[in-house]
Amino acid sequence: MTLGDIQKLQEDYARNLKAKVEEVHGPYWKSRADLAKLLISLSSAILATTITFSEMLLKGLPGASCPILVVVSWSLLLLSLLLGVACVWFDGIFMTFHPRFLNMGSELDDRFKMIDLKSSDAPTKVTNALKEISDNALAPIARADRWAFRALIAALVSFAAALGALIVFGSTQVL
Repeated sequence: MTLGDIQKLQEDYARNLKAKVEEVHGPYWKSRADLAKLLISLSSAILATTITFSEMLLKGLPGASCPILVVVSWSLLLLSLLLGVACVWFDGIFMTFHPRFLNMGSELDDRFKMIDLKSSDAPTKVTNALKEISDNALAPIARADRWAFRALIAALVSFAAALGALIVFGSTQVL
């Protein structure tokens, strides 16, 4: 096994691992990002519309009751928007595995220099080194996946609560 063989093995390993991660998790990550983008759009549109017509909502109605609900709704919509952006941000981290892994090339080279490439257990040691480095490159992705999920759930809850506050405000005006 030569150093050129190891570098080719490293590149192939990174490509294969990236493809496997994207095959397994890619559709889920894409749908989560799409849902977050939808929440960002809806939150922005509702927030902009209700703020634009806030004078009519709050002052235009004689005896408007519970105007605090509109302010609470705006706060929750803004929170939903920010959490949606956070979800999209964390989803972006998923695409950084391959460059992060390739940027760890010097660390791998240092590990490979300690391996006797002519020994019979060299392929096992090289594979173990590749696995350890890839695990280190994947660690931020696991954290980002958890945070993206949490941000999306919080954005959904915040959005639902904001709509609930607007509905309650609207029904108090009708009754």
